Amino acid sequence: MAEDTILADDLIRQLISVGEVDLIVGISSHNNATATSHAYHAIEQGFQQHFSRQRAVIVNVCGGNNGDRDASGSGLGDLAEKNVPSVNSLRTVHRVTADFSVPPSPGLALRTVLTAADLLRARACAIVSPGTTNLTPDRIANLLMPVFREKFDFVAPLYTRQKFQGLLTRNLLYPMSRALLCSGIRELYSDEWGFSGRLATACLNQDVWHEEPIRTRPEAWMAISAISSDFRCCQSFLGQKLQSATGPGPDIVEVFRQTVGNLFWCMDSRQSTWLDCKRSEPVQTFGPGQELTSVQTDLDAGRIFEMFRNGVAELGPILGSILDPETHAEINSIVACEENTFRFRSDLWVRTVYDFAASYHHAVINRDHLVQALIPLYRGMIFSFLMEHSHSSAAEIESANEKLCVEFERQKPYLTEKWQAKIEVKS
Repeated sequence: MAEDTILADDLIRQLISVGEVDLIVGISSHNNATATSHAYHAIEQGFQQHFSRQRAVIVNVCGGNNGDRDASGSGLGDLAEKNVPSVNSLRTVHRVTADFSVPPSPGLALRTVLTAADLLRARACAIVSPGTTNLTPDRIANLLMPVFREKFDFVAPLYTRQKFQGLLTRNLLYPMSRALLCSGIRELYSDEWGFSGRLATACLNQDVWHEEPIRTRPEAWMAISAISSDFRCCQSFLGQKLQSATGPGPDIVEVFRQTVGNLFWCMDSRQSTWLDCKRSEPVQTFGPGQELTSVQTDLDAGRIFEMFRNGVAELGPILGSILDPETHAEINSIVACEENTFRFRSDLWVRTVYDFAASYHHAVINRDHLVQALIPLYRGMIFSFLMEHSHSSAAEIESANEKLCVEFERQKPYLTEKWQAKIEVKS
């Protein structure tokens, strides 16, 4: 199947043979037969234990050198079937494989699952990752139940984290998205979430699927589409998220492109949905709001501070074109501080991020370069966070995060003013 072809003949035949369903769970396999077999097992057990009377299907989107394709009992299908214990299920769990000639992008994988959900008139849907090593039947049910039983349209995950995990989410993505969208959804960027068939159809009909931010990280766009429209959104606690080890960790430049750059793009493409939003509202949460464990970090704070200083010095002219002069001057002043006295105040951090977002909107420089230029400043903020909270409890960190969220909300008029200003971009 070609990258831009969703409904190949083989996929259509499989969907027709399934017929209408109540539940769909989509996965995107990664040439790891063991991980994908585990995912099939957990999903099928989730269906059998929690939805024994419902019609269900698993849609596996795969491509390239497939060691894990499973269509009609071939390859992985045989392996996975052997791992399913005997339980009392009143329905057959169907499997559908969308097999592409090359590994599909995350956007194409999601579009394929949405297409299947639309055609099969599914009521409740979920996306999960075979790379989650602690995928369990209850985890599957926690994503599907709010949609199927409680009529929600979008279900974001919540996780147990160590107190120094998820720092980009804690210090930028969550407080900024909360201020913009007036919604307390914490996790916009995750590889597992739930959604209704109604939301699937609405997203499928949007003309965005060839946009690069949608191809690489479609989940935040789907969440923002739900939050900013007439859809009911909630969060569901999934516990700890364990990932299989696959080499070195993600590169911070790529992480920023795929999250911060994606968020800026969503802001730019959906500005009418957030400019007039005034005050955030809590969202219904199933399970704990979140859990933090007090584990010390192995991050090299000294190295982070050094990279902050060097980055600000090297990017001086670029930062000058992005930041408000007062903001830029304050950053230059704190660069001179010693490590033990350094503090990146929250109000300065918020103005910095908002300057970058507005400059992205006005395209004052190449947008990819602009997003990368924020990385050294983020390192400064993280160093400050590590120093301030080296001995803080989980409750104290959560309290500080709430204060940061309030600061993002308080300064939203500053962003709006910068966003709507007439800017003459120098060529």
